[in-house]
Amino acid sequence: MNFVLFSILVFYSVVVLLKIIWGITGKNLALFSDGLDSLKNIFSLSLSIFFLEISRRGRDLTHHWGHKKYDSFGSLVIGIFQIFISGVSGTYIVFRFNQVPSSHSIITSFVSFLLMIFVVLSLFFVSRRLKSESIRAELLHEATDLVQSFFVFISTFISVNYIDFINSAFALAVAAALLFNGILTIWRAEKFLLDWAPPQSVLQKIEDILSESNVSVRDIKASLSSSNTLRLEVTLQVDGQTPIFDAHQIAHSVEDKIISELGKIGLKVENCSVHVEPIGAHTMKDDK
Repeated sequence: MNFVLFSILVFYSVVVLLKIIWGITGKNLALFSDGLDSLKNIFSLSLSIFFLEISRRGRDLTHHWGHKKYDSFGSLVIGIFQIFISGVSGTYIVFRFNQVPSSHSIITSFVSFLLMIFVVLSLFFVSRRLKSESIRAELLHEATDLVQSFFVFISTFISVNYIDFINSAFALAVAAALLFNGILTIWRAEKFLLDWAPPQSVLQKIEDILSESNVSVRDIKASLSSSNTLRLEVTLQVDGQTPIFDAHQIAHSVEDKIISELGKIGLKVENCSVHVEPIGAHTMKDDK
């Protein structure tokens, strides 16, 4: 699948290069602005592939909850880059606003639209195989870019034959849409990147599950990584004479029950860590 993504990236890079060159040589501001927008998408797709690989790694000594947050971090970086590119594109357009595209740019803008259809269809089939926040976000970007490419062709045709400033006006609209898309991407990534405290009802449900398990609980740490995904760390206390094997059995039993019971109310436990310690162990540590 990585080879497929890389192939799409290479093909899309060629399409972007053609858009920018055709936009400059044909004095087509809308096509040039669309090319810069697609350049942003190249950067986005590259980061998506990179962070997708990292996010698939499991837990290790320095990432106790795994690496899934890296996928959302990639989306955050993409959003920031979108805002930067929108500023560059907008500035270029403003200083050349009255520029009229050449007649042959009608053909080049239509060809770029056909090429974008192939790119979007390729990403659509890949996204159905991969479960990645950044890849899905990239598909949304390319679908938007496909619609953009169609209107680039329309605005070019109108500017060449009827109203001069339509192409430049649409180019400015593309830059504005890129700015909005960047802000929206950052907002969506922030929701997945940051954890927040679960509601009191969820905490009460966890306490009820633990009380039914007849175990002594010293500490509960819980956070939501999405609206229905929970991260949980529980510290249990057992008699100091309890064999290690039995203590581990208690921990596994509690963990299985938590995951099962929370699943019944629509909560997915992404990570559940249950620690077991002898009764009073934490107070002895504090005394020292």
